[in-house]
Amino acid sequence: MICCEICGSFFKTAQGLAGHKRFRHGTHRLADEMGTALNSRELHRKILNHLSEKLADRMAETILEKHGEEIWEAYLDELSQQGIDLRLLGRYPKIKAIIVAAGESNLLLPLTQDKPECLLEIGEKTILSRELEVLRACGIRDIVVVRGYRGDKIRYPTIRYYENRDYQTTGILGSLFHAKGEMDDEFIFCYSDILHTKEVLELLLQDHSDISLIVDTDWEKHYKQRRQHPVSEAELVSVEGDRITRIGRNIISPGEAHGEFIGLAKFRKDGARALKDIHEWAILDYKGRTFHTSPSVDKAYFTDLIQELIDQGYPVRHIDINGGWAEIDTVEDFDRVSRQLHSILKIN
Repeated sequence: MICCEICGSFFKTAQGLAGHKRFRHGTHRLADEMGTALNSRELHRKILNHLSEKLADRMAETILEKHGEEIWEAYLDELSQQGIDLRLLGRYPKIKAIIVAAGESNLLLPLTQDKPECLLEIGEKTILSRELEVLRACGIRDIVVVRGYRGDKIRYPTIRYYENRDYQTTGILGSLFHAKGEMDDEFIFCYSDILHTKEVLELLLQDHSDISLIVDTDWEKHYKQRRQHPVSEAELVSVEGDRITRIGRNIISPGEAHGEFIGLAKFRKDGARALKDIHEWAILDYKGRTFHTSPSVDKAYFTDLIQELIDQGYPVRHIDINGGWAEIDTVEDFDRVSRQLHSILKIN
């Protein structure tokens, strides 16, 4: 173990210690210097030369905390010119994110034999870590995770957790509603087995519809490389104008589909209320019978409830993208995304 001489924290490797110093101590040092030497051209060059995308989030947080809006505004434009867009940080402070990570993921065995799929490492970071990074890069820090299979392994700090102990007999919809108490206001809903760029989330956040879903219109190219995940498993979407008319697995032919729902959605306050109300009604009205594509409401997919909302006249908007995301549902997906991560997520 290697000790940090600044704060006393211990790390297994020199690389880990170096990263800790860069992120934890380097950021605060720069923020302090900014507060005492705003007019220093040398310092200005130093900051622009050393600031990176990975430091941007923590840097902005520290500057605002220590020195306020005046310093932040003074540097914002010039930082943006260096390709570091910090303008979105803090823009959506009231939105929370709910990530459902309860499923057992048998198609990923043996990789998930002792861990949930969201903890699989792709490019030296777990799937969940990458999701959290994108959320926080957009200023979303109020994050909830619903755990189930091997849930004790998911232990990220500053996150609230809910437990679905019946994950083997319930579907993703049932898992989501273990966090029902978190749906009183605007929230982002996210599958735990997807990766996507920051730009994809920004498109969703900028939409003002009560309910909006991200839909990939270039979805078919993904299935040319997927033998273990057939098109019948895709949550395809048909639309009229800006509204979704049908959504679900194996109910829309590929030729009719506008695109594929990627597992990322946003609910504003009224949309969240409708989601909860229709779910409560469906539990009673569909008791003992099938619910859209599922044998029951308990075993339902998220898209089953979205279809029920649509059928009852509630508008659901599609936000279209063309790539910039990936799903890890099978061992084949894991291998492919691991190889193609940089091109999929446009990482330099």
